[in-house]
Amino acid sequence: MHTAVTYSGLGDWYYVENSYEKLAVFELVFFAFFQSFLQAWFMGILFFISAYWAAKTLAKRGALNFIKERLLRLGLPLLIYVFIISPFMLFTLLGINPENSFAENYIRYIVDFWWLGSTGPLWFVQALLLFCIVYAIVKKLYVKSLQINDVNTAKIFFIVILTTIIAFFVRLVFPIGTSFFNLQFPYFPSYIVMFIVGILIGENNLLENITAEKNTKWLRLTFIIGVPIWIFTVVFGGALEGKTYFNGGFHWQNFAFALWESFTAISFSIGIIAFFKKNVNSENKFTDLLHKNAFGMYCFHAPILLTTSLALKHLVLDPVLKFALVLTLATILCLVFSFLIRKIKPIGVLYR
Repeated sequence: MHTAVTYSGLGDWYYVENSYEKLAVFELVFFAFFQSFLQAWFMGILFFISAYWAAKTLAKRGALNFIKERLLRLGLPLLIYVFIISPFMLFTLLGINPENSFAENYIRYIVDFWWLGSTGPLWFVQALLLFCIVYAIVKKLYVKSLQINDVNTAKIFFIVILTTIIAFFVRLVFPIGTSFFNLQFPYFPSYIVMFIVGILIGENNLLENITAEKNTKWLRLTFIIGVPIWIFTVVFGGALEGKTYFNGGFHWQNFAFALWESFTAISFSIGIIAFFKKNVNSENKFTDLLHKNAFGMYCFHAPILLTTSLALKHLVLDPVLKFALVLTLATILCLVFSFLIRKIKPIGVLYR
């Protein structure tokens, strides 16, 4: 996602090399669909999976120990990013305020509260930590869980419609593009719903309902139903003419785009989990390597991607091809860096 933003100009990132106005039609359509498709589901599924395991961990450890573990597991990497990695990126890699020394810039970074909005991609860790604390408190006050016997098509579509309606009304106030201290509230309806669904699946031991082979159909439905909605909204909603009614406001485009996002978030998440259970449910040295380094790759990908893209900024290449090249290089470097950093004690323990 962040590599795509770098070379499309669609979205916000530390370093953007291109402007979407300069893209050819194919390039614009490629990046627009790729990024909106990713945005629709990939963070939601992370909240879902995190919530599923949070339910299991809370039941095992109790509220106090659960919160302590979350503060260590999520809070410390967040602090490292905000107070070490982020200033390094801003004042060293990007060279912001070059007339000042790093120490002077860092003091201003602290005193002027720049750090409050400097969570970068670790906004997810920040939000997840808050969600987990709220969940633990609610469970402490109200022990009983909502009982659900199964996950069926009717319930799935109910969640899709509910998420759509909430997102539509939220975007009347916070249209897409709105950011509050690096938290993009327009997307939070899907995140919150997926987190709650993950909790319910975990508390009611219904993961097998999600991973059932029949649910691979939701992958197909994502494209059979979802893609036409996206195309309709883009073509007839004025997006090709530069109109952004789908971002928010009392417009049918806002509702249609929220419907597409909600359907994609839920259907693709269910489908891909079921697909992996059926076809990729195995473990080898490579998957074990990815499993152990996934969190480290996530936490350190921003400075590594930024360094890679800055190093290649003078390379003249088609934006889509350059996106693919930098994505490949940065991913490999992230994996290597995470592997090495996890060897350093005690810091490596945080990135297990």
